[in-house]
Amino acid sequence: MNKTEISISKTISYILRHHPEKFDIKLDTEGYANLQDILTILNNQYKNIDITRDYIENINDISDKRRFEIKENKIRAIYGHSIEATIEVLEVLNPPNILFHGTSEKAYLSIKKEGLKKKKRQYVHLSGDIDTAINIGKRRTRNPIILSIDVDNAKRAGIKFYKSGEIYLADYIPHEFIKIYENKS
Repeated sequence: MNKTEISISKTISYILRHHPEKFDIKLDTEGYANLQDILTILNNQYKNIDITRDYIENINDISDKRRFEIKENKIRAIYGHSIEATIEVLEVLNPPNILFHGTSEKAYLSIKKEGLKKKKRQYVHLSGDIDTAINIGKRRTRNPIILSIDVDNAKRAGIKFYKSGEIYLADYIPHEFIKIYENKS
């Protein structure tokens, strides 16, 4: 992606994840906004580009982060919300037996005592594969620690898992279901 495409992707995420009210955007209970309203905002901000639905879908397709999804005439961020209203997601009945989370050594010191907390976000973010966890962890540190989550035992203890796009979500993961992932290959 070029710098402009990255900027547009981040602008869409900023609006849909964090501050829709600053742009007079209303989200429904699933986090969707009217696509035409978003296109109008983007075309007013990026005047030298004709931003269309196809343009946004292309940005999303070439991005390694898959930040949003378009459905009919609506668009939503698929994870990372910090807005006060809770975004409804569907419960995942059969997530993988192990999920992953990339973090820094400093954060791990807290996680091993307190578990994974959502902090300013609406959910704890987990990935279904190690590479995604590594890439996410690298946002915070050069050498991330990869944690594995024992999904089966967490589910037995009443932890609910959700999915939004490619990201798995939970409200909280207690420390007893978390360990450092050791690559045995």
